[in-house]
Amino acid sequence: MTDGAFASPFPVEDPAALAVLEEAQSGLAQAVRALADVTVRTRVEALELAAVTEQVEALTARLLTDAQDEPLGLETDSAGRLRDHGNAMVGMRNPVAPPLRVTGDDTGSTTCRMTLGAGYEGPPGHVHGGIIAAVLDQVLGSVPAHLGLPGMTAYLNTTYRRPTPLGAQLHCRGWVERVDGWKVYARGEIRDAQDQVTAEAEALFVVPRWAREHLDRPTGDAAGAAPDGEAAQEPATS
Repeated sequence: MTDGAFASPFPVEDPAALAVLEEAQSGLAQAVRALADVTVRTRVEALELAAVTEQVEALTARLLTDAQDEPLGLETDSAGRLRDHGNAMVGMRNPVAPPLRVTGDDTGSTTCRMTLGAGYEGPPGHVHGGIIAAVLDQVLGSVPAHLGLPGMTAYLNTTYRRPTPLGAQLHCRGWVERVDGWKVYARGEIRDAQDQVTAEAEALFVVPRWAREHLDRPTGDAAGAAPDGEAAQEPATS
């Protein structure tokens, strides 16, 4: 696994055709991502902005000719894995996503290198604190996924040590603290190019009850009951 995706119970009817579609979807998302970035930074004249706006609106109308009304949810990809293509941090089809590329292993260690651009600005020249928390949520959320216990965020406590710079290489990593039945406790941090910790977090992830029947783990009180608010946040895996 590369970012917490897991095997789908549903067969893929035509992997080759789906792979071609995925490549096209990913290319579109990347193009829109680049458009969003330059929209923040452009200094062209108002008339040129108006002309570009018309073109973007026309392209949007073309895509709306065949678009579903509801969110994507989990989908099976061409490799036969369940993927959250609309995920705001790693979603292949989501231009809002940086996108993060999280890697990990079966010990629960996860890592991600990224550069966050102008669209993620908070304090001038630095990454927005909410984006920092979202990155940590995703990377730490991949910890239980790589342990075979994909869970929901029960809490995420983030400490900001220093401003996180925009446009610079960042390194985020997560690791498991302990596992208690259906609960996984994780910690993680973000470091800048000078290897200074800019933010760190501790989190608890809980496997939702609907998913437990599909996993090879004990159930009942001994496995750890879900805390109040178990489903209060979104899944932290893709």
